[in-house]
Amino acid sequence: MRQRRWFLRLCVFTIVSTILIGALLMVSLQSASPESLQASLDGYKTKLTVIRLMIIGLIALIWPKLVQSTELSGAISIERSKDLKELRWRIIGWLLLIELLLGQNLIWRLLQTMGWSGA
Repeated sequence: MRQRRWFLRLCVFTIVSTILIGALLMVSLQSASPESLQASLDGYKTKLTVIRLMIIGLIALIWPKLVQSTELSGAISIERSKDLKELRWRIIGWLLLIELLLGQNLIWRLLQTMGWSGA
């Protein structure tokens, strides 16, 4: 029951955050030109990349303690705890791969290097 409540709260937080960010971007787009909005977002690109990489690093650091506290609370078994601890680096690897492909726009850069114009 506690897990469901925690999951529900996290889902509500994600939905509300997405709506707020979308509303902020819509207001910004209506009050400024798309070019100036793109220029201001480009200024935050490096900072956002650093924040995403720090979050991935934080996940890597706190993963064992998080799994252990979940095990001690009785939410997962000892066997599942061992499995989750072994999956830590696989999960971090996938998060870094997603960051490279989507966050750093690696796919688009690769297509441009290969001469694809997109038209």
